Amino acid sequence: MKHKFNIPNVGVSRLTLKGVPFPGTLAGKRPEGSFKGEAGEAYELEPEAPAVEEFVRGTRLRGKDRLGRWYFMPVSFIYPTLSGEKKTLELERAEIKAVSAKKNIVETPLVGRKGAVRELISSEDFKVSIRAVARTEDGTYPADQIVAFKELYNVNEAVELKSVLTDLLFDENDKVVITDMSFPETPGVEDEQEVEIECVTDKPFELTIE
Repeated sequence: MKHKFNIPNVGVSRLTLKGVPFPGTLAGKRPEGSFKGEAGEAYELEPEAPAVEEFVRGTRLRGKDRLGRWYFMPVSFIYPTLSGEKKTLELERAEIKAVSAKKNIVETPLVGRKGAVRELISSEDFKVSIRAVARTEDGTYPADQIVAFKELYNVNEAVELKSVLTDLLFDENDKVVITDMSFPETPGVEDEQEVEIECVTDKPFELTIE
């Protein structure tokens, strides 16, 4: 008996199998029936509701997405609209990729011995990198949410950033200025769009003229 094997197709079929979405990932847990395994079975990952809603410095430690599923550490921006009203944009299942800071230090080498004298000149602002996903409840492309991100980006002043992590790191009354916003390719899905935001802290100053 002869057997014929199509090696390229076998490799493709193995490499393109999709596993069950990992709980707590950026895209979140998908509804029942949206993922099919090899045998066509549907998977549903139930969300875990917190026993008691927790707050840290007045900011919620957990939030709910559009499908009513719980996720850890919500992130939101509060910004003024053209009419002067304050608007809140919560980033569903956002991830704060990094919060970094840097000190400006001048080093003066010592003559005739090891080491150097280090003088602290200043501390730079915090830099915050955020990744989020815009998605809809009905499986359509999240056009309205992308427009909301554009409205946020077009605000040419400091805005409020609310999350437990930044609340613990920032000084009181610190705001952020959005410096970069990108919409990377999100292959394989039609109802989601990834968003990446870069911002730096901005402190309020009072100018006194004598």
